[in-house]
Amino acid sequence: MPKSTTPYWIAAFVLGSGVDILFWGKPVGISFFIWSALALGSAMFLAFSAGNRPARANILLGIIILGLAVQPFLRAEPFSQALGILLALLGLMIWAATLRNGNWLHFTLWDYIRAVAVLIFAALTRPFQQPNPGENHPASGQYAVHLQQGRAVLRGLLLALPIVGLLALLLASADLVFAQRIESVLQALRLDKLPETLFRLFYVLVLTVVFCGVLLHAVLPRQEIRPSERETPFLSPFLGWTESSIVLGSVNALFAFFVILQFRYLFGGQVNIHEAGFTYAEYARRGFGELVWVALISLGLVLTLHTITRRETPIRQRSFILLNGLLIGMVLVILASALQRLILYEQAYGFTRLRTYTYLFIPWLGLLLLTILGLLFSNQMRRVGLFLVIFGLGFGLLLGFWNVDSWIARQNIQRAINGQDLDGDYLQMLSADAVPELIRQVNQAGLPASARQEILIGLACRAAQSSPSNPPWQSFNLSQNRADNLLGSHAGLWQKYPVEVDSYGSYVLVDGQHRYCGYAERWD
Repeated sequence: MPKSTTPYWIAAFVLGSGVDILFWGKPVGISFFIWSALALGSAMFLAFSAGNRPARANILLGIIILGLAVQPFLRAEPFSQALGILLALLGLMIWAATLRNGNWLHFTLWDYIRAVAVLIFAALTRPFQQPNPGENHPASGQYAVHLQQGRAVLRGLLLALPIVGLLALLLASADLVFAQRIESVLQALRLDKLPETLFRLFYVLVLTVVFCGVLLHAVLPRQEIRPSERETPFLSPFLGWTESSIVLGSVNALFAFFVILQFRYLFGGQVNIHEAGFTYAEYARRGFGELVWVALISLGLVLTLHTITRRETPIRQRSFILLNGLLIGMVLVILASALQRLILYEQAYGFTRLRTYTYLFIPWLGLLLLTILGLLFSNQMRRVGLFLVIFGLGFGLLLGFWNVDSWIARQNIQRAINGQDLDGDYLQMLSADAVPELIRQVNQAGLPASARQEILIGLACRAAQSSPSNPPWQSFNLSQNRADNLLGSHAGLWQKYPVEVDSYGSYVLVDGQHRYCGYAERWD
């Protein structure tokens, strides 16, 4: 067992300093993966030192967290990076809150919220609390001694600073060499940036306190969150079965009417749509976003009513499950309608990031709804929180490893091969993730000359875009590095399209017309 909190303070200071060293004034890159690995490693080292072996379930969760944390290193596309960071931080909080017991596998949705709330409270208060009587890590007497010594050191520093400063000033006035050395020291300290230095020191100290609280709670928790027997122990069902049945029945009736129309018109082909006075394009190429929102709201409705509805008899319980199952079944049909509309829209107008996110999210949401349907019929709805966490983390991994921008470039170029127009300006707005695919596709058989020209103009603009000659190592991005190397080694492909600069920006002269470059954001 640890004899003092010193190792926790040291680890917390390393993590706080790591935030400053890795992220201050630098674009995110490999830095987030390094910091996440450092956080996981520090907590596990302290746990083993304290004789508290981390739960096996948390080893698995830690691997998932690292898979999310590596996204800012592997991908340059902003949303995949941001989602990976946010989900990794959420995963770290759950991991720290359940390090010793791995109870996250058995939590209800309320348990997850409670565990994170307790962790946040411990992060803010635990470093300032004295150990409880009988607690295995540092004894109260030792804690008091360390606290007294720390205060004495602080008072000594406050007394010494003005005395040393005055004497140093007098010695510098008396000796030119000494004055020169003192001046060199002051320049090294960069006192011209004293406000920034003080601010950075302040937030590092604040983060040190917070991280110390997190580490103490993770390794030596005073309050371990146990899985609740009920889904929401703080809330008893209060809504009557009749009211809930009316709500579900009304929504089911509305959805049934909509689903019938989908089978007759959207899934039934163009003939039926022409009878209604619309073209197939007018009818199908809209509404996919609204239908996804309908599915999300319906999911929230199912979870809410399941929590607050009283079901006193087995007949009412079975009826309630059937109504929810019918609702989920029709929502799945609505999602199928949204996916078909989206595919038709992409075939007509091409792929964009938002359409690709939705394209990936719809099947993922459908799989989640099928899972909840299974939980409903097996009477295991208390486990819905676990599957929400799993599907959330899983979608973050899917999005990162899918390589959204490369997918968009490949699909849009394939449309061009099939005779559709290619939006070269949009290709330029994609991140460095798309560069390997663009170079691979530029000599694709069957690619129209106009599309090939659009790709080469975009590559020429990317190659001409200046990037930092010595970017900080913390911002190293594998995708950006690979793109830079490919642009340098394949420069001969676009030598017919030299990039010029005028007062409006960079451009390529094509048939006497200026084609201005639309740069992707590479080092924002």
